[in-house]
Amino acid sequence: MFRRRTVYIFLSLLAAVLVGTVVVLSSISYYLSINTNAYISELELDAPINASLPWNATEHGQVELIPRILHQTWKSETLPEKWVDVSQGCRDMMPDYEYMLWTDASSREFIAEHYPWFLETFDGYTYPIQRADAIRYFILHHYGGIYLDLDIGCLRPLDPLLVYPVILPKTIPVGVSNDLIFSAARHPFMEQTIHGLMGFDHSWVLNYPTVMFSTGPMFLSAQYGLYTSTHPPTLAQPGGEVRILPKSLYGKNAKPEEAPHSFFSHYYGSSWHADDAAFIGFLGKWGKGLMWVGLV
Repeated sequence: MFRRRTVYIFLSLLAAVLVGTVVVLSSISYYLSINTNAYISELELDAPINASLPWNATEHGQVELIPRILHQTWKSETLPEKWVDVSQGCRDMMPDYEYMLWTDASSREFIAEHYPWFLETFDGYTYPIQRADAIRYFILHHYGGIYLDLDIGCLRPLDPLLVYPVILPKTIPVGVSNDLIFSAARHPFMEQTIHGLMGFDHSWVLNYPTVMFSTGPMFLSAQYGLYTSTHPPTLAQPGGEVRILPKSLYGKNAKPEEAPHSFFSHYYGSSWHADDAAFIGFLGKWGKGLMWVGLV
């Protein structure tokens, strides 16, 4: 009798955990859904696919809103050997873009000088990747430009994308990524984002969810959801102020035939991802099936 009761309790707890997981994942998917009009299409870009051809916004009746600055971060001024050529390739492709490398030291100095109200939170982060995440939002708010992770290479000049005030890339299984961000300086979305960091500074025990929800992609996805809910599309901007780069132009997690005209190549160097990342991804894909198995 005791053994049977123990089994019942165990199965009930298992079912509760699985149901809770699916509810959470489903809720996140719902609240972080992206309006299809927000995606930038290749036709909308009105730009040549051939990367060797120049593209000028003025000639197309448009205005560049994002300054020609490439931002990257690393702990020191000496980039890892495996990423040097990738980073240099982007700079060589766009020699008229300013390049700014943000180190651990220069990042802290920048926060202390321009955003001292955030310095205590910045210093208090448990994981270095949280500071690497946070600094990209602040430098884009201050300078504007394009932030790229070191494992992102450039396949085409980014000029046609500079006419949008903010661009975020779509990621899987839900929301947007923060490994690539375009933004005009002082844009209200970046203003909201930097001021939202302190409210999301919580520990979730494991490093992956803590980073993801405090400073990483899930945090930025939440900021996107909050911003679009209060800044709906207009007739002048049917896609909204913050535009989304689809897989076909972003290239990440895409087969070659799915993104033949991608602006970017990806080398997948996120070393901070641990086994819990794979577990969360697994639940995102198979969670509902597991829930029904657990209930049965």
